Order: sequence, then C-alpha cells, then structure tokens
Amino acid sequence: MKKAVKVRWWGHACIEIVYAGKRLMIDPHDGGSLGVGWNPPPSGPDFVLVTHEHYDHNAVEKVATSNTKVYREHVGKISLPPFEVEGVKVPHDEWGGKLRGEVVAYIVRVGDLHFVHLGDIGGRPSEETIGKLHGAHVVFAPAGGVYTLHPKQVLELAREIDANVLIPIHYWLPGIQLPLEPLDTLLRYAKKWRVVHHESNTIMLSLDELPAQPTILVLKPPTSSR
Repeated sequence: MKKAVKVRWWGHACIEIVYAGKRLMIDPHDGGSLGVGWNPPPSGPDFVLVTHEHYDHNAVEKVATSNTKVYREHVGKISLPPFEVEGVKVPHDEWGGKLRGEVVAYIVRVGDLHFVHLGDIGGRPSEETIGKLHGAHVVFAPAGGVYTLHPKQVLELAREIDANVLIPIHYWLPGIQLPLEPLDTLLRYAKKWRVVHHESNTIMLSLDELPAQPTILVLKPPTSSR
C-alpha cells in the first residue's frame, strides 16, 4: 500500500499535490488581483501546470524558482516523477470553444490515486476526452459557473467520469471580484452526493480511505498561503 497524497487548495483554481517530497502546483494566482487579499501560493514547487493564460490562473512568476519546471497549456503525456501527467483539451464555453477557446484539463496520477483538474471547462468534452477522464478518484471542478459549466452540469460530468470525490474550486467567496456563483449553488443540485466540510485547506488522501458514495469534499479557503 502506497502512502497518502497531500492535497492543498490555495484558493480559486490553485491546487497543489504533494507526494514523496515533490510539489506539483496547478493554476497559481497572484492573490491580490482576485480581490480577497490572499497571499500568492507558496513559492518553490517542483512543477507548475497552467490550464490557460488568464490572469487568475497563470501567475507563474509568483511561485516559480529557477528550479521549477513550468508547463503552460501542455497537451499530451509527460513524466514528472513521481507524477504522471496528461493534458487534454476541453472547451472553455458551451459552443465548443468558439467563444472563449479551449483550456487544458490535467490528469495526474501519483501513488495509488488518479486526479483530474478540469480547469475552466465550459462545455461538454469530446467522448474521447471523457474516456481519458473516466476513473478519476478525485476531480477538482469549477463550481462557480458563468465562465465554466453550470454547477448542475459539473455534477453530471463528475458522475459520468465515475469520480469518487469532487473538490469544488473556482467559486465566489466574499471579496472575490469575479461574478461567480457561490458554492451553495452547486450544493443545491447535489441531492445524491454526500457533502463533507473539511476544517482546513489541506487534506491527506489515500485509495483505501476513499468514500464508496460519491462525495463532495469542501476544503476551507486559505486565510494565508504561509
């Protein structure tokens, strides 16, 4: 049995996955421009993945050091030991990307776990892409709508790819200046989901402790990234 994987939510769409002393960060923000007064995520990750080049997702300069390997909108497979990563294109709008283009969703396999970060997915992916996303143990999914899938559609997609756990990201919180829906909108549609509120922005996850029932795991927003 492999050891647990640490997951940290640094607010908005920024997720950090830590395993075997290595840090992989997805979609760092700069903190202040979101309007909530967060610090930027902590600097020095080994790897940074960017789903798309919007200011609230690509603040690489705030976290990267000379030793950080950065991959922007990377499509295809890449080995970043101990992480195995695959980027797949998904539409940023409901018209197949004709309005806002495409973003990259990242599939990350590490330890015994299979993670998916959906980025700012705004429309239904292709059947081929859904096949690649299928079987995710944990999906990081935008819950705020407007620029992304409607929260009801997010839940439907998570069920379709057979995710055990959905961790909501990219939703409105007090002080955020983006016109996003609050988390309650997603939760109103989650009648068939178990909802667990975690007391921290950090959690340890392991395959043998994943819930059997589809679960929405709500991480606490960071008060500081230090």
